[in-house]
Amino acid sequence: MKKLIFLILFGVAAWVAWKQWPTLFDRRPMHEVVVSNETPYTIERLRVSIGTRTFVEDTLKAGKVFRFPFASNGDSDIRMVWEWSNKIGEAHWTGGRIASGPEVQRHRIRIDPDGGVVYVAEPKVGMER
Repeated sequence: MKKLIFLILFGVAAWVAWKQWPTLFDRRPMHEVVVSNETPYTIERLRVSIGTRTFVEDTLKAGKVFRFPFASNGDSDIRMVWEWSNKIGEAHWTGGRIASGPEVQRHRIRIDPDGGVVYVAEPKVGMER
């Protein structure tokens, strides 16, 4: 009986592997978020939330960039929360739009010296990963 169950499981696994083999190692194109600190101050505890996922950078020094790729699970907004190294309290920003469609984008977010945020979405060219 155990051999029969093992044989059935092995057969199902082999069948799934056979059907999925052409796309097994293909990576889907991914969106990319690029956050740049254009201030003279260090940003601390930067959290970028997209849908149910949150990406964290502990410190983002002046003039540096935090970039991360991600796959979209559905349409959602971008939410950011961060703290300044020289001020008390948190700064918040919500904006942008991530679409779950087939087109992938690079989402550039620039934090200005006055604390303002500039957001630009541009299509990613080709099959960059």
